[in-house]
Amino acid sequence: MIHLFLAHFVADHGFTDNTKIRTYKGTKLLEHVLWSIFAFLAFTFDTLLKFWTGRIVLIFAIIIHVAGDILRTKLGNSQKVHILEAILMVVMFALNRLVSKAFISSYISKEFALYLLGMAVVTMAVTYVFRNFYPGDLSYNDLDGISERLAFFIFFLGKSYLLAALSLALGYLYKLWRVRKYTPTWWISPLSAVLVTLIWKFLIW
Repeated sequence: MIHLFLAHFVADHGFTDNTKIRTYKGTKLLEHVLWSIFAFLAFTFDTLLKFWTGRIVLIFAIIIHVAGDILRTKLGNSQKVHILEAILMVVMFALNRLVSKAFISSYISKEFALYLLGMAVVTMAVTYVFRNFYPGDLSYNDLDGISERLAFFIFFLGKSYLLAALSLALGYLYKLWRVRKYTPTWWISPLSAVLVTLIWKFLIW
């Protein structure tokens, strides 16, 4: 049961350009903080709010998450921000372990929570690598890559293997037609889709 960890990951990566959080100030930072709190509540309101230990862990997790958001703005684009990201994930995973049994009764099943986390990893986690490490362009546009990886993930786990293969093939043809300028990300993106999806197939089943 990884609902609390999932909430943290979605708050900072789902529907959010993680690299831009480092530049947020004032109202923009406040908006992200509010979005993060709602993300935490969305995945835990029906479980952790029902008992005092759960409420304490949830409040503590939100405080740590918000502190992480503020620290990102202080660290900017230095390499230390990646260490911060890793520490936050470890802490959230540890907090999640403390209350994991509570999520058994959640309206979000264990399988669906894992599925949502897999979707986030196969899309935004890979994009995080592209923007921060290789090619290391913070403004890197990975919409095409996100689409092909997500499509492969959905089709493959849905046992529609032909459509999964077609999604990668069509993604490659689209880049060949639209982007034209070849880079190693053309094969890194689909390969990461296959690797993450296979790992998630093992986790879910």
